[in-house]
Amino acid sequence: MIDNTAEEKWLQEKWGKFGASDMHKLWSKGKGEMFGEGAKTHIKKVARQAYTMFNTCDSVETYAMKMGKVNEPQSFGYIYKLLRVPELQFYGSANPIFLPHRKNDFKADTGCSPDGAAVTKENKISFGIELKNPNGDTFWDYLSEIHNQKDLLTVCNVFYTQIQFSMACTGTDLWLWCCYNEYFPEKDRAIIIEVTPDEQFMEELDIRVLAAIKKKYELIEEIKNRN
Repeated sequence: MIDNTAEEKWLQEKWGKFGASDMHKLWSKGKGEMFGEGAKTHIKKVARQAYTMFNTCDSVETYAMKMGKVNEPQSFGYIYKLLRVPELQFYGSANPIFLPHRKNDFKADTGCSPDGAAVTKENKISFGIELKNPNGDTFWDYLSEIHNQKDLLTVCNVFYTQIQFSMACTGTDLWLWCCYNEYFPEKDRAIIIEVTPDEQFMEELDIRVLAAIKKKYELIEEIKNRN
């Protein structure tokens, strides 16, 4: 069962911030300017949240998102058995967390929410995991098309961006993209792709994130000083 109190606390912690799962939206480019309409819309939403009191009206959950949460514990259990890493902890549907970015320029405005992580005795994350539970057709395509980190970037830029930013937030040099569908034969029931830091990719993303943070505060000031 999903703990609604824990989920609401998690939503409140990331309210008005740029989260790793939405970082792909900042890649939207405009003509002659850094951000396209998709990025501008997202920045405006984050700015509006930062300026207003927390509420749950923004939490629009699709059927696919709801089923993904329902299936996360099962998929984590399967991945856990495959990896055999005792330190691996689950931070999915029942126990969500929001980790602020470790760097001062980003800390107050960005963060990530790993689905799982291997946590050392010193309470440091050695690697994280991102869980996906797609439908049969999508999983079939992933089996066919995604075999390594480069494929993940090509086929699923959304997830690739999320993972790269999650590694930047936590300072880790390894993240696992784990995809699971219980209805496939056991040998093809899970896809696990190792992802390591892509320095060039992150350099460009960092530039866009810092620009988005700057724009966020500019939008807030515009509202404050509108009269």
